[in-house]
Amino acid sequence: MKYFNILLAIILVSACSPQIQVYSDSDPGYAVQNLKYFDWSQKSDIEKSKNPLYYNELNDKRIKNAILEQLTMRGYTLSEVSPEMLIHYHIVVDDQSTIVRTEPYGYFYGPYWMRTRTDVYSYRKGSLIIDLMDAKTNNLIWRGWATTNLTSITPDEAEEIINLAIFKIFRRFPHSNKKQHQEVSIIRND
Repeated sequence: MKYFNILLAIILVSACSPQIQVYSDSDPGYAVQNLKYFDWSQKSDIEKSKNPLYYNELNDKRIKNAILEQLTMRGYTLSEVSPEMLIHYHIVVDDQSTIVRTEPYGYFYGPYWMRTRTDVYSYRKGSLIIDLMDAKTNNLIWRGWATTNLTSITPDEAEEIINLAIFKIFRRFPHSNKKQHQEVSIIRND
């Protein structure tokens, strides 16, 4: 029932949210579904300082909670003791622009001196990239990413957009063959 409510909320949010494009890539020779345990990789200080507006503790918590939820639903377990794969994410934000040209009144109306109108629209495009790496070799084994226009997203919508993007990214991720019961288990080294 819990997963149904989450799915229903995501469907409702996606009906009125900005369009999110999702992509993924993986190492075809690596069987991710045979893994069970994962942990978070460490972020560098340089990476954290790249974009402080988006790399902050609030978004870090939102992203990690959404990833944790998606992976546990697929049978993977967070383990600080013996992870088989490491999860790392990046946020990339680019300022972009698009040029739109419009003809006034169509081609048959107005004399030749009526010029084409050219408008430049600026927007901010954001990408959330999630990497899964082999914990022993640090080789990339799976990458999923989502891109969307961030210009119209308010801070109140940030959590909904993050959850939706991560849900869409992990639809392409395989379920673990070592799936346990429905309970969420976290192994910590305390």
